[in-house]
Amino acid sequence: MTVLRALRQRCPGVPLVLRTAVPRWFVDLDLGGPFDLAPVSLDVGVVQSDSLSLDIDATLRASAAVAARREQEIEAECRAVSSLHPALVFADIPALAFDIAARFGVPSVGMTNFSWDWIYEDYVEEVPAFAPVVADLRRSYGQATQLLRLPFHGDLSAFPRIRDIPLVARTAQLAPADVRRRLALPAGDRVVLLSFGGIGTAIAAAPEAPVGVTCVATQSAAPAAPPPGCRFISNADMAHVGVRYEDLVAASDVVITKPGYGIVSDCIANGTPMVYTSRGRFREYPYLVDGIRTHLAHAFISNEDLYAGRWRAALDDVFAQPRRQAAIDCAGAAVAAEVLSGYLS
Repeated sequence: MTVLRALRQRCPGVPLVLRTAVPRWFVDLDLGGPFDLAPVSLDVGVVQSDSLSLDIDATLRASAAVAARREQEIEAECRAVSSLHPALVFADIPALAFDIAARFGVPSVGMTNFSWDWIYEDYVEEVPAFAPVVADLRRSYGQATQLLRLPFHGDLSAFPRIRDIPLVARTAQLAPADVRRRLALPAGDRVVLLSFGGIGTAIAAAPEAPVGVTCVATQSAAPAAPPPGCRFISNADMAHVGVRYEDLVAASDVVITKPGYGIVSDCIANGTPMVYTSRGRFREYPYLVDGIRTHLAHAFISNEDLYAGRWRAALDDVFAQPRRQAAIDCAGAAVAAEVLSGYLS
């Protein structure tokens, strides 16, 4: 969405059509302005039993099923968007998007720090049935007109033409005090943001929350009775008071999370310290950890200590470190928008 916002600023009249599983409320809050949206999912990523546990066998079954209906999916998408006469396909990073662009004869631009062929390749030795899935993905990625390669990247050699761009990151638009006022967070407390999606509730019940710390988790719907010392803020409430997630990140004293590109880039751009944990066998993880260690005040916590609520030591460690200002170029969205506008013109 950050790139699309920058593209809209650069090309105000360009119509945006989103084919994504991202909910409309999120697009409304993050993008604003007119757009068309249809709920479409063209890949499976990795199947997870929770935010920290990967199911490799289920991932194989799901990705093989997508590969088996590849032609039907491509044809269905082509029929669905043919009346829109697309001029450009921008993808992050479903492989079939590049097949669809090729069928229309229009340019396709990808943007990512990893691709699914590279992620799945790591499983091939253990599960050889991943090999044909990897080969299919690479054929699709090979049709891309250009890839915009983000920092903290793995091997993206499946793409024939690559351009490195700066970090694409969301920078807060609201002052931390304003965010805390809008969300009714205690002005004098340290705010610990739990960025885990579905496991926020389990972590928020941890028994060692220090006095003077408020734990915050966002969800699609806030539970009726949050544990002591914890605030659950619904996505609807965030949208109602005009607070974006990056605003909350910047207003927090630390984020506890598993490393993912979005939350890592948000923390770097806003100088927010991070306590991070392992996310299972996912090939991107060490690349992001390198970025965390290089650019952020940080501490590590094991999955076991995280779930058991033994996170006081990690918090004390990170609270003792000074916040760092971003020492990496975070203007990737503007660069990406410039590239996309070039194809449109």
